[in-house]
Amino acid sequence: MAPILEKVGTIAKKILFFLIFPIIFVIFLFFLGEQFEVGRLGAIAVCEDAPNKNSCLRSKGYLPQAPYYPDLGRRYLGAFARMVGGDLGASYREALPPPAPAAEKSEEAPAAAPAVAANPPPPPPPLPAPKR
Repeated sequence: MAPILEKVGTIAKKILFFLIFPIIFVIFLFFLGEQFEVGRLGAIAVCEDAPNKNSCLRSKGYLPQAPYYPDLGRRYLGAFARMVGGDLGASYREALPPPAPAAEKSEEAPAAAPAVAANPPPPPPPLPAPKR
């Protein structure tokens, strides 16, 4: 019975070493990259009202356009977090500009609609069939 327990122990060690530890390491890298992304999005939010948004982001250590990070470590981890988080349903887009205010309707009669052509132009003639 001891050889069976030794085989089970060996299999458990291999599963722990080749499956569990790598999964934990990948999850750690995802969380680290996610923290970089949270910092970047926070810097974007802080620089939203700045007169020069690009220089504000650069002063906080980020680039204004992709790849967003000046160093390779944060660049790769942030891209990994955006990839995995995007697959999980997260959105890393910057805030969209607010919609334009709607034009106020006046009490006057509405403006005339532009004239629409009564007869649309005919479709172009078909191309001749290629010769064989």
